[in-house]
Amino acid sequence: MPGTGPAVKGGLFLIGQAPGIKEPAAQKNFAWTAGKRLFQWFGTIGMTEEKIRANGYITAVTKCYPGKAKHGKGDRKPNPQEVANCAPYLDEALRLTKPSVVVLIGSLAIERILGPMPFSEAIGSEFKKDLPGGPAWVIPIPHPSGASPWPYMPGNKEKLERALALIRKRLQKQGIYSRFTN
Repeated sequence: MPGTGPAVKGGLFLIGQAPGIKEPAAQKNFAWTAGKRLFQWFGTIGMTEEKIRANGYITAVTKCYPGKAKHGKGDRKPNPQEVANCAPYLDEALRLTKPSVVVLIGSLAIERILGPMPFSEAIGSEFKKDLPGGPAWVIPIPHPSGASPWPYMPGNKEKLERALALIRKRLQKQGIYSRFTN
């Protein structure tokens, strides 16, 4: 499934893991349960789903639904070959949009853009990163899947809140925060 939203140069670019099973029919990324939680998180910093979808670009590391995880909780994490197969599409989207703020949603997006690192180091921090479209501020957040216990573990709620505050602050500094609020 391709990315959704306008390809606004210098704008907000969100990268998730992979489309869920229902996203192709909805024709949008983060269309179901994980999306509800994701947009609730953004709501805590004044951003609305409608404005994010209208003014931000949302895509994923891989473009196809990977199937259910063997343990039965959630979707399977795409394997390295699947990530490599889809890499040119993500790189080209970054080249075309030249985003100024990139939000990495979950471990696969974090690994793909920043390399392997513990969530404890990634969530709640921001990174200046040279991407295929040029330099951008990169802010990781956990995946909003109900299968992930990370956001509910001790101390992690504060890291998520710090990451969301960094997103708001960075969008404000870039002069584009008002595009995502009512």
